[in-house]
Amino acid sequence: MNRNESSEDYLEAILRIRSERGSCRNVDIAERLGVSKASVTKALGNLARRGLAEVVGRDVRLTDEGGRLAEATLAKHRFFERLLAESGVDAETASAEACRMEHCLSEESFRKLADRLGRGR
Repeated sequence: MNRNESSEDYLEAILRIRSERGSCRNVDIAERLGVSKASVTKALGNLARRGLAEVVGRDVRLTDEGGRLAEATLAKHRFFERLLAESGVDAETASAEACRMEHCLSEESFRKLADRLGRGR
């Protein structure tokens, strides 16, 4: 997994956790992604330096730019997950494979594919 894929996974996890719970802590991210709290701390430092996330007290928040990137990543994930599930792939496999697929296409290629398949976002 490259740095960009990892960053997108962290951003997507923060977005999902915040939408489910209203707040997000390092430990929540570690549990969601199956990584150590030390890995989360390091990743959050990288995201903060890139202006994508910030930690206020114990609450992890996305910046506007981080939120946009997280939303785009989540949209790709849901698109591929739905496409795979509709093709007969079981839900667990569809989710795992959608996670890998969401990183493979540029935003432009993804939009064209989604438009071509008539599913948009």
